[in-house]
Amino acid sequence: MSERASPTIAIIGSGLAGMCMGIQLKKAGIDSFIIFEKADEVGGTWRENTYPGVACDVPSHLYSYSFEPNSNWSHVFSPGAEIQEYALHCAKKYDLYPHLKFGHALVSAIYEDGWKLTFENGHTETFDFLINGIGGLHVPSFPDIPGLEAFNGAKFHSAQWDHDHDLTGKNVAVVGTAASALQLIPEIVDKVKSLTVFQRTPNWIRPRMDESYRSSTKKRFQRFDFMRALHRLRIYLMLESNWPAFKNNRVFQALARRVMMKHLEEQVPDEDLRAKLTPDYPVGCKRILISDDYFPAIQRSNVTFVTDGIDKIEKDHLIDANGAKHAVDTLILATGFKPFSLLENLEITGPDGTRMTDYFTSGGIRAHNTVWVPGFPNFAMLVGPNSGLGHNSIILMIEAQVNYIIGCIKATLQKEARTIDARKDIAQRFDDKVQHELEDTVWHTNCKSWYVGDDGRNYTLWSGTTLRYRRLLSRVDLDDFVFEK
Repeated sequence: MSERASPTIAIIGSGLAGMCMGIQLKKAGIDSFIIFEKADEVGGTWRENTYPGVACDVPSHLYSYSFEPNSNWSHVFSPGAEIQEYALHCAKKYDLYPHLKFGHALVSAIYEDGWKLTFENGHTETFDFLINGIGGLHVPSFPDIPGLEAFNGAKFHSAQWDHDHDLTGKNVAVVGTAASALQLIPEIVDKVKSLTVFQRTPNWIRPRMDESYRSSTKKRFQRFDFMRALHRLRIYLMLESNWPAFKNNRVFQALARRVMMKHLEEQVPDEDLRAKLTPDYPVGCKRILISDDYFPAIQRSNVTFVTDGIDKIEKDHLIDANGAKHAVDTLILATGFKPFSLLENLEITGPDGTRMTDYFTSGGIRAHNTVWVPGFPNFAMLVGPNSGLGHNSIILMIEAQVNYIIGCIKATLQKEARTIDARKDIAQRFDDKVQHELEDTVWHTNCKSWYVGDDGRNYTLWSGTTLRYRRLLSRVDLDDFVFEK
């Protein structure tokens, strides 16, 4: 590798994380990279999710690259199609398309004097560095309900929306009441004949307070960069100030609960329904949702709200735990994604034959500084273990990771080394610290969420503020790594 001007780098995935990696590599003067994408366009989540009402629950001015601000966001929380347009704009502006190979789904990666990649289409290629930009939530999760396959009506996951199926006049069931369901239910409730909503666990929901940006505001943002920057900073500080509630601070917990209970009480006058919609766990233990129109939607006359769970599914109806039958002709599964599914249908093998799945199984899903997995040289992860957030924008974390990875690559070149690998003892120390800090948060209360695995480890979320994370990754500590000449 040291004989070449720059290393060859493979980036897997062209969502906002993979694109950010490519853009910053180009800025660093490294053009010898390829972004492999399983689909036929960039965008990741925002390319895949096209269900009615899809939007981000982080304000758009913060859910965008700091180096590529957009003055023309239509709303505080812009719709998914607009975010996808932003992704396309970035890919074109930063000339990423010559680096993109579409229709390449990675099947395996084996380190043999470089990362040998094998793709579903049969293509193989070897690179010096491998950077996983797939992310933690990209494989749809399907519920394990007896008879699901026997249902003979239209059936699809919210992340695989069937736009050819017209819901007008249909008897529809929506399974799940988390983020996707909250967005799509208000959009379809007036179109369908009947809507049956199945809730397993209630969620804490705060007001969305979405507003459209006036044309005069957009013009000011275009003309005065500092005004747009101050607006972004204000959003950042507002979201970051929520962190104490996740630390289980009693005062902040009480304040957050008061806001959300007031929202619930104002929109749901019926006490019995309100009781069904009131969580029994701390605010933030599960993902906090935002909506102004979900509560009104489920109180429409054509909606049946079920909290008894689904016992089984038959060809044209669902049977709940009390034995009641619910006749439907369309089944929408708003059941989210498999948490941290970067290894779904993918095998990554290190130089000593260790598979990453085995490494994770032996000690839990983990990575040094959330990026580097010991024993897998020249392999880095974007949005890796414990880099997710419950209170702020993941774009902040992605940009910190990208800069950190580039710093590590540069350090490898400067040392004229062949590989860089995280030290196992340092990585273990980091993971121990993170897990210890997480014990003092709402995620380790008596609440079951996808943040925490069956082994009791929280392998998805960061244990502190974004400011602390960005400071942690702002420099490369060479003592954390082993360099092979």
